[in-house]
Amino acid sequence: MKKFKFSVIIAAYNSDLWISKAINSIINQTLDFEDNIQIILINDGSIDNTAKICQEYKARYPKNIIFINNEENLGPSAARNLGLKQASGKYINFLDSDDYITKHSFRGVYNFFKQNDHIIDMVSIPIYFFGEKTGEHPLNFKYENEEIVDLIKNPEYIQLSAASCFFKRECLKDMKFNPYLTTSEDVVLINEILLDKPKIGFCNCGAYYYRKREEKSSLIDNSSIKKEYFTSRLTYYFKYLILKSIEKYEEVPLFIQYTLMYDLQWLFDISSVNNILTRDEIKKLHDELYHIIQYIEDNVICNQKNISNLLKAHILLFKYKEYKNNPRFKTKYDEITGIIIEKLKLNTIYIDVYEIVYNKLHILANFPTMFNAKVDIYVNNKKMKIHELDFPQRNKYSLSKKYGSNYSFEVEIPLSKDKTYEIKFVISNKNNTKLFIDFSRPCNFSKIVGYAKTKDFISTHEEDRIIVKKRTAREWFKKEVKTLYNMLKKREKGYKTGVPIRAMYLLAYPFMRNKRIWMFMDLPSIADDNAIQLFKYAQDKNPEITKYFILRKNSKNWDEVTKIGKVIPYKSIIHRFIALYAEKIITSHPDNNIIYPFWGNYPYFAGLLKSSTVFLQHGITKDNVSSWLNEYDKHLTMFLTASKHEYKSIFEYPYNYKREVVKLLGFPRFDKLEKKEDRKQILIMPTWRRYLKYKSNEIILNSQYFKRFNSLINNERLIEAAKEYGYEIVFKPHPNVYDYIDLFDRNENVKIDYKHEKYQEIFNHGSLLITDYSSVAFDFAYLNKPVLYYQYSRDYHFNINESYFNYETMGFGEICRSEDTLVNEIIEYMKNNCELKDIYKQRIEAYFLFSDKNNCMRVYDAIRRLPRKV
Repeated sequence: MKKFKFSVIIAAYNSDLWISKAINSIINQTLDFEDNIQIILINDGSIDNTAKICQEYKARYPKNIIFINNEENLGPSAARNLGLKQASGKYINFLDSDDYITKHSFRGVYNFFKQNDHIIDMVSIPIYFFGEKTGEHPLNFKYENEEIVDLIKNPEYIQLSAASCFFKRECLKDMKFNPYLTTSEDVVLINEILLDKPKIGFCNCGAYYYRKREEKSSLIDNSSIKKEYFTSRLTYYFKYLILKSIEKYEEVPLFIQYTLMYDLQWLFDISSVNNILTRDEIKKLHDELYHIIQYIEDNVICNQKNISNLLKAHILLFKYKEYKNNPRFKTKYDEITGIIIEKLKLNTIYIDVYEIVYNKLHILANFPTMFNAKVDIYVNNKKMKIHELDFPQRNKYSLSKKYGSNYSFEVEIPLSKDKTYEIKFVISNKNNTKLFIDFSRPCNFSKIVGYAKTKDFISTHEEDRIIVKKRTAREWFKKEVKTLYNMLKKREKGYKTGVPIRAMYLLAYPFMRNKRIWMFMDLPSIADDNAIQLFKYAQDKNPEITKYFILRKNSKNWDEVTKIGKVIPYKSIIHRFIALYAEKIITSHPDNNIIYPFWGNYPYFAGLLKSSTVFLQHGITKDNVSSWLNEYDKHLTMFLTASKHEYKSIFEYPYNYKREVVKLLGFPRFDKLEKKEDRKQILIMPTWRRYLKYKSNEIILNSQYFKRFNSLINNERLIEAAKEYGYEIVFKPHPNVYDYIDLFDRNENVKIDYKHEKYQEIFNHGSLLITDYSSVAFDFAYLNKPVLYYQYSRDYHFNINESYFNYETMGFGEICRSEDTLVNEIIEYMKNNCELKDIYKQRIEAYFLFSDKNNCMRVYDAIRRLPRKV
């Protein structure tokens, strides 16, 4: 057998979308592949085309590639162990089948080993993420210098991944991956080796690219929802390494503690396991973790960098829970509690909203606490009356156990320009313990800037207080120059964007300060919703207000919108600049990362913004979305609704918007809906399923969602009936489905909307709509057209039982659980020219308040009357 320098073992399960990229990254190394590198491919029971792809590469490189085909899925550990038996390289790597390695990596690692072969058994390279998430791995600090690290002296330099690591084959002779582990098997193997020789090489001449996706078919990214993630890891990972450490050192070395705690932090950060474990299993999990955490020193817990200080405090109190319940240790427990609060800085209040309108300062703040503490606010040493708010979505849970809550409140402080105000926050206790101040995003205040301004006032942050006083041009200029100087001096991430745009703002201020600017937008690439309709309406209104539509330059709607009014390219320099002076952001999508063109560097611009957000919606809100669309995160100035039921629901769930914010005025896009029915079209428009995101083609093909709708659009009985009654069947899937549209079986009798025709056009001309849970049903019903709900199972990502909208009693059409029933109903409607039944006419009339085509007028007038920040 030829002796290679490297053997790369790739265990693959349902990886047909990605494995070629992984293999090619090895073949294309600058260290010659055919002379130096062996690849061992193990198809681990895949049900897609993985095996076929592996065989093709084997045929192309028969001397370099070994192919092993497992008929059943044995799991990554067993598959890798099979590969190890075939490996002949001096050094071994375990590349994951959906990742890749940069082309200079093997040459760099080989040279590193050549120089240090007698000292180390393994060399590691940095990890970078690509796919759903991009950026660096949190442990990449290890590669700042190319060096050999003694883990006894530097215990925080832990190694977790075997895929980004290269091993001497001789150190793996008596080792194998534990087949009882489906994740974390890397960590156990690596640290067993390191317990014998606690030295490792860190080489920065290459890089490992790790694909982040919502679901990795059998591995880490979805393993937190499997029972084995909790049960087997406790025994075969955490407890096993503790046992091995004590056998070797009679204690657990710090580098093992850091290794265990790195993974334990993610475990403790899982909020609920109620759907995975039974009550008894949850109790056992807590008991096991209590035993394990006793081997982790307090400093190791506190030094974790990827969880909140509140969660660290919970873990520490969990570690010492026996003290709490034992009167003998009550004093000691109180002492530990005090240390935790001070060391972890659990004495900070976070301001979510800070704005001055009409000489009134409005503050919405929250205090994360584990001790049911309340907060008092003092202005010039006078206690202010506050209004407490309940945001249950902010409560903190760890493994189904509540450990923290956010005491949230708001206060209004009247301001006068001839006074100075000192604002302080204290814990409401006998000591009036002072609280430090920080700011949430998107609060228009940040520690990076240190001040916030309006036309009349300037507010300055000073650790545990805020000073508010009359703004003068001189003082503002001094503060801004100081801010720019500090940004340039510190050079923290984001300053390269913050400094030039703030400088532009400062220079342009005399010319721009009194301009009134409204920015309209739907999605960055699409102008086909409420915002574009209102933008059209607004063109000849209030000429003193400059109105811009925000859109990507490459959008197919760009030319059309430029004929309507002024358009600014999304995230262009001019967009970022204008956004600082905008009075209103009028949008159908209020996500902060969409509406703010500088969201990634938002804290660098906080304090200058004066815009308020008007949310026009992009569909009727029928589910409880308060975890997303709440006052503390979105802080909407106006929240538009179109139905009495929808309007009422906003106050039944914990959104916490005031009555004057939520408006029942109707959707602007409804004004353009016209009942034409000239095409005689049956529309099939299902919504998406989040659990299918980033799945392989094979998994999509085998999903119930795909099978049901693929079967429906090819149903012979439906197709023949449509021909008989003169109807065309149109399949317009959710935008996310277009990535998989070629998987659907096509036939000449069903039109698939490849041209992405505008929704309004489709609604106007359609005769009957078939959907499942999509809010498009509301637009269609608004036209007094019939709807059918194809709800074959409860596989929707929202819990419809928590929705105010009851499909049985409020729905605009029949609910069908089977394809046969659905086809029967469709045929019945076609027989009757798709006439809407009286019962559904009554429901539609009861649901919608307006049908007069004056929604744009009402909405525009309401926006015009909103208070202005200046």
